Amino acid sequence: MPDRDGRPRRVVRALGVDPGLVETGYGALEAGSGRVTVLGAGVIRTRTSDPLDARLERLFDETHRLLQEYRPDLVVVEEVFSVVKVPRTAILMGHARGVICLAARQQKVPLLPITPAEVKRALTASGAAGKGQMERAVQARLGLPRLPRPSHVADALGLALTGLSRVGARPWP
Repeated sequence: MPDRDGRPRRVVRALGVDPGLVETGYGALEAGSGRVTVLGAGVIRTRTSDPLDARLERLFDETHRLLQEYRPDLVVVEEVFSVVKVPRTAILMGHARGVICLAARQQKVPLLPITPAEVKRALTASGAAGKGQMERAVQARLGLPRLPRPSHVADALGLALTGLSRVGARPWP
């Protein structure tokens, strides 16, 4: 993957983001020289007592800060899925995802949407892998001493790993 100036890169940084209105997980990875390094991971939390616009503003501001801090070459964000039984969940996730996409766009960082099933297939070879299986796969791929917590962090790291693989950064053998 070329850098922002069009030169070939040996190192690629990805920021994986698992959007949510209450908790948004993030994971920043750097792939290069045949290895992957975790630059940082965590969650952005909003208060459920705050109005929607204030929560979205906080999510936007924190995403902007993460983009400045980690300087990723791409942002890998979970694709919105349809939740027939609870459509409100998909709508709220869409709001969160929208401000994340806007923050990336404003900083001219390419966006790579990936479905949860694609992450599961990339990390476990099964698009139907369970949450625990996914967390263990992320832990193993990154050589982490313990499972990434909360689960939103594991999801974000899985997104970043899958994104790195998709752009040819070879985050695992």
